[in-house]
Amino acid sequence: MQLEGVIREDSPDPMDSQWARIARLPFAVFGLVPEPTIEMFAPTSLGSGSDRSGVRDAHVGLSYIVIRNPADRADPANLADLDDDIRRALDEVPPWPLPRWLIERTERQRYPMLWDAVRTSWYRDPAHRPSLDEALVEHTTHVLTNSFRRERGLEGKIGGLPPAPDVSTTSVQHDARLRVDGVDRQAVLIDTDPHVFAIGTGLDDSTLVTMVVTRDELPYLRLELMTLPSTTQPGR
Repeated sequence: MQLEGVIREDSPDPMDSQWARIARLPFAVFGLVPEPTIEMFAPTSLGSGSDRSGVRDAHVGLSYIVIRNPADRADPANLADLDDDIRRALDEVPPWPLPRWLIERTERQRYPMLWDAVRTSWYRDPAHRPSLDEALVEHTTHVLTNSFRRERGLEGKIGGLPPAPDVSTTSVQHDARLRVDGVDRQAVLIDTDPHVFAIGTGLDDSTLVTMVVTRDELPYLRLELMTLPSTTQPGR
């Protein structure tokens, strides 16, 4: 018997259904190239639109954690700067066994998060695909709205992020390169925001991939992307 609100030790990982849904999408999904200083957290953004002909457009956003000192995971320098309420919530242990996936995911929340860091966006009709500049600005604004509310003066407020002078299509630079699957591709970037660095490229007429990462974590990252396996969850 499973009590309402209680997660049993044998409860399935809800992310399994997310990965199964991603595997059915009609396009490849991209993520960061694996390295010791990062670990995938989960797909944290997944949406699609359909019509009589099937999937019309879709996007997948992936989040990562940063391990600044992978040689010593217990190093306090690895931990994120969490407020007391979040730290207490992570430290609470219920009086019943928890599934391994929940324990692992909870522990990962103690590390700096690159929330929705890599987004793959696909449009069946290329005519409906936004420009790469527009997609990068939208992704950047999305991350700032959700991850930097206190820093942007939004804490306790309802609504989106007001346009910032340094987050607009006029500040997008067009002389960048981004390596995807071992190939350097023409890219655009936003390198003017104090909190995040953003870069993106078009893969074909229908697919865009954009990356928005916390500026403080840049020294621990290799900004390179790869196609993810289509049918298996990374790390499994």
